[in-house]
Amino acid sequence: MVLYNRKKKKMILTELEIAKVIEKTKAAFPNFTDWEYNNEVKVEYCGFSLWGKFLVDPDELMSPRFFITLATYEEQWECHLTMGQHSYMWYSADVGDAHVLATERCDSYNDAIAALKKAILKLFKAFSVLPT
Repeated sequence: MVLYNRKKKKMILTELEIAKVIEKTKAAFPNFTDWEYNNEVKVEYCGFSLWGKFLVDPDELMSPRFFITLATYEEQWECHLTMGQHSYMWYSADVGDAHVLATERCDSYNDAIAALKKAILKLFKAFSVLPT
C-alpha cells in the first residue's frame, strides 16, 4: 500500500514497497549499479525517488556516467535517463550533466518503466545504421 499524503500530494512508499521497486528496477536495468533512493519530501524531491548508475568504462576515471531515475510526483511515476548525476530538482548542474530522456507521468510503475525503455529504444535506433 502506497502511503499518500493528500494534503501535500506526495507519494511515500513502505519499506516492503521500496524493496519490491528496487528488485523490479534492478531486473529491468541489470547493467546499472549503486542503487540509491530517497523516500521523503525534501527541497530536491517530491517524494519517493530511486536511481542507479551505469559507467561506460568502470576502469576509466572520467568514464561517462548514466543514471536511470524513477520518481514519484503526486500519485504518478516518471522516469529519466540522465548523464553526470541522477535526476532531481537540480540546482547545481555541472559540465557534462544532462537530462537525456524523460517519460510523461504514468499511472503505474510498470507503465513508467515501459515508457522509458521505449524512449531509450527510439533514441538508440536513431544512431543505428541498420534498417528498422
